[in-house]
Amino acid sequence: MPCRIRVRVASVRSVRDPEGHEGVAVEFVEVRERPPPAVFMSPTGVPREVGEVVSQITRSIQSVMPIPKQYELKKLVVIFTAEELEAFGLKPYPNQVYEVEISKGSLRFRAV
Repeated sequence: MPCRIRVRVASVRSVRDPEGHEGVAVEFVEVRERPPPAVFMSPTGVPREVGEVVSQITRSIQSVMPIPKQYELKKLVVIFTAEELEAFGLKPYPNQVYEVEISKGSLRFRAV
C-alpha cells in the first residue's frame, strides 16, 4: 500500500560533488499541524492562589511569544545533476508543494 506525504521545497542550491560535477540539492520539509496546547493542572497539594499565578504567567508568556500553528520536519534532501533533474521531471523552486508517493522502493513526485 503506497504512503503519501505532502512536502514543501525548503531550499534549492547549487552543489559540487567530490569529482567537481555541478548539481542541485533540493531540500524538502513536511509541514505538520501543531497539536493543541496541553492544559496544565496544578497538583492537589499546591494552594489555589499559586496555581492561579502560574496560570496567569503561562498565559502572558504565550501572548508575548505566540506558539506557531505549524512546524516543519526536515524530510528529504536529494542531490541531482542537471540531467537527472530533467529526467526526473522536477523544476523545484522554494515553497513549491509536492505530494510524494512512496511505494515498493520508489518515489513519485506530483506537484500540488
